[in-house]
Amino acid sequence: MHMPQIIRLLSVKSSEQKSLVSSGTAAQCGVCGAGEARRYQLVNFGNPGEPSDERESMLCARCARTERKRLKTEPDLEDGLTRQELIAALDRFFASSGVFDVCRRCHEQGTGCCPTTCRVIEARGCDPNNKYGKTVFCAAFVCGALLNAISECDAEAGRALKWVKTELGAAEFHIYEMITRVPPPSREPVRPLALPRRYPRPDGLENGGKLKEKLSALAPEVLEIRRRWRELEIGDVLKQ
Repeated sequence: MHMPQIIRLLSVKSSEQKSLVSSGTAAQCGVCGAGEARRYQLVNFGNPGEPSDERESMLCARCARTERKRLKTEPDLEDGLTRQELIAALDRFFASSGVFDVCRRCHEQGTGCCPTTCRVIEARGCDPNNKYGKTVFCAAFVCGALLNAISECDAEAGRALKWVKTELGAAEFHIYEMITRVPPPSREPVRPLALPRRYPRPDGLENGGKLKEKLSALAPEVLEIRRRWRELEIGDVLKQ
């Protein structure tokens, strides 16, 4: 399955965009030429395991609204998963494999990787009933220690999760920044022009239950690694 390209706007090279920002020059819209343009990104997903095609454009607010309206009129794709179906599929895998249990224990010991400023965080981790809903970025995120443990239990599942985290989750990073209250000046300058309407179906995540026993045995090692990482992080902060 291959997701067709859905953007026909003038793309601007990242190096040129960064040059404009660093020089203080107001960026111009690639469509109408108006000033105060921003960087927008539209992601075109490939087959599972393949890198995404990312297109960036410089657009003013008016042209961005116009393009978003145009994108909504395009016919919906029949292949792949909707956003909510993808999140539900990832949740089922994480629940059946015991990943959620490891994450819960990690948060309870004070080493969870979710930022404390997140609007939907609670003591045990992400609140699934929050009013903001779950982002694909959060649904796809697995820390390095846990991802390595999953890969040790099932190499195919590890590869699939690494691809989902890197390719599918990244498209909603800007939304993640807003939900976790990252100060606007510190946020990534590129914004999503539109969220993907369909996502490729990840391979190798159909049966999380077959990992549960092995992953449970590796959980203490994962939690110990997280404790050590937190100690190093605290040490780095104290040195500043």
